[in-house]
Amino acid sequence: MLFLLATAFAAAPYPTAVSALDEVRLALASELAEQPSEHTRIREDARKAVLTALDEHLFPAWYGTAWDFYGTTTTPGQGQIACGYFVSTTLRDAGFGVERVRLAQQASEHIIQTFVDEANIARFRNRPLDEVLDHLRTEGDGLYLVGLDYHVGYLRQEGEHTRFCHSSYVGDAVVVCEEAATASALASRYRVVGKLLDDAMIDRWLAGERFATVGPKRD
Repeated sequence: MLFLLATAFAAAPYPTAVSALDEVRLALASELAEQPSEHTRIREDARKAVLTALDEHLFPAWYGTAWDFYGTTTTPGQGQIACGYFVSTTLRDAGFGVERVRLAQQASEHIIQTFVDEANIARFRNRPLDEVLDHLRTEGDGLYLVGLDYHVGYLRQEGEHTRFCHSSYVGDAVVVCEEAATASALASRYRVVGKLLDDAMIDRWLAGERFATVGPKRD
């Protein structure tokens, strides 16, 4: 399944890659319906498919897209995109049923609460960044959302290596995946972290379920 996904992504236009991932989702969902006893294995295949898509195509496709506080583009490399819209758009394109606009407009903590149970959210107030990175290493490899005083993005943990993937408002002000330990945009008095793609989130991905946005409606 992952081989087919990688083949579909090779030099594919962004919409084609998004469609390819959805085909994988539908195939895995069909397999689950036929072989419910294989739920654990199918769920793990699904988690790997989502991470592969984000790591190898969806995030890279957005690299260099300009940040703007009001940016709402849906097309990588064209227009501008705000940090919240980068998160909500890439989650939508990865096959999660999100309210793209409403989710993007929420406080970063509400964005995290939309996908992560309260018991699995960690908060750091006036603490050094090293404590956050140590927490991620303890929690293990995977994809996290991080909310800051005025910013939101992903933390991708792999072994001892942590990347911060976000629409950056500092430096060149573009979408980038950079070393978290030296990312100036991670400077914040308050940081909140939640791990994505747990079993419940992946099951909802397989089922094509919608995620109700936590937080107020905005005009």
